[in-house]
Amino acid sequence: MAKKGGENSKKAAGNAKKADAASKKQQAALAAAEAEEASQWDQGSKKGNKKKEDEQFKKEEAARKKAEREALLAAEEASLPSKPQNSKQRGAAKVAAKRTGKIDDFMDFNSSKPELAASGIDNALEALTLTTKDGGLQNKDFDKHPERRVKAAFLAFEEKRLPEMRKENPGLRLQQIKNLLHKEFSKSSENPMNQATNVSYNATTDDIAEAKIAVRAKKEEKFA
Repeated sequence: MAKKGGENSKKAAGNAKKADAASKKQQAALAAAEAEEASQWDQGSKKGNKKKEDEQFKKEEAARKKAEREALLAAEEASLPSKPQNSKQRGAAKVAAKRTGKIDDFMDFNSSKPELAASGIDNALEALTLTTKDGGLQNKDFDKHPERRVKAAFLAFEEKRLPEMRKENPGLRLQQIKNLLHKEFSKSSENPMNQATNVSYNATTDDIAEAKIAVRAKKEEKFA
């Protein structure tokens, strides 16, 4: 009986050794697989960076070559004798000259045309419209139903001004600030109801023609 027990003990010890060896072998295999995967990721990352660098180099090289071609083409065109203009080119030149003439008239203080005084780009451009027919106004510029645009205009005005007014009036409640907002909007140039180009819903062509004259007169008075 003792002999049988000893054999079982030896067998169990042998199985334990085998299990331990198998576990170590499995761990070693897992470690090797992880190292291989990490190596592949590292190589893939380096390849990705290299690809990006190559693409960037190609883009820069293409841009440089394009700039060189354009510079050579410009130099070549400059060296060629000027060709006679066709009718389309002459027409474009006339339009450009006409526009230049209007700007020169606007800037020329010795011109016989009414002198206009405007400061700032926006005002200068608005004043420049006075050199065009009907002050640059067309029938479509006149609004027969400005009330339809009031709601959207007020929402845009409120979005812009409300934060500013809350900072300007920190002691007021929100409803008080909104009351101020409505009051300011009622007099604002951003209110569609305050535009000089508003006409009656049943305005005729003659009514709009008279409105053009009135708007032009206000502009001339503004920049006189």
